[in-house]
Amino acid sequence: MGVIRVSNEVYLELKKLKRKIGVRSMSELILLLIKSSYKELDKFKGDPKIFLKTLKMAGNGGKYDSENVDKILYGEEN
Repeated sequence: MGVIRVSNEVYLELKKLKRKIGVRSMSELILLLIKSSYKELDKFKGDPKIFLKTLKMAGNGGKYDSENVDKILYGEEN
């Protein structure tokens, strides 16, 4: 058994997800997330590092407004 340190924000999100899914423990939740991630990565045809970079950059576009995502990913329009 080990300890994983996460920010308070991540902990609260995991706690909400745990309740929503109905698993008994954080360990069970994390295992489900890992298995799900592997399945999604196996479906993805490309470099997972690029995919993750794109997701991180898309987050800068705004939580509810994605109109700036193209500017962030591809730069300003010329």
